[in-house]
Amino acid sequence: MASSNRAVVFRNAKDMRVESLDFPKLRMPNGRKAPHGVVLRIVATNICGSDLHIYRGSFPVPEGMVMGHEMTGEVIEVGPDVEFLGEGDLVSVPFNVACGRCRNCRARRTDVCETTNRPWRRSVTWPSSRTSCPPRSTG
Repeated sequence: MASSNRAVVFRNAKDMRVESLDFPKLRMPNGRKAPHGVVLRIVATNICGSDLHIYRGSFPVPEGMVMGHEMTGEVIEVGPDVEFLGEGDLVSVPFNVACGRCRNCRARRTDVCETTNRPWRRSVTWPSSRTSCPPRSTG
């Protein structure tokens, strides 16, 4: 394993820095275990349009947020609930969010995850600070 872990960190609009960080652990941000997670050694990454919005200050994020959400990496640690990946696998991480457990995720159709991407829901909770026009209830 590498001796340092570096990442691009948001400090302020037009102020992002490469900083040394602790190596990741299989834990959620609240400290609970993440048995459904994996740890990657990043081998390639890219800038996304949302990164540019954050850099320019047009999309607010907390100071200290680690940037980047589209990458390719080697799996170096696997949680006990992970079914489809193993150490040494080379994976790409897309922008979409998926549970990994529903029927569509098990069929590797994470783009239509039944848990996180549910267009048929009657209402949606969305932080108003992140949008100029909150979504309306469809029900």
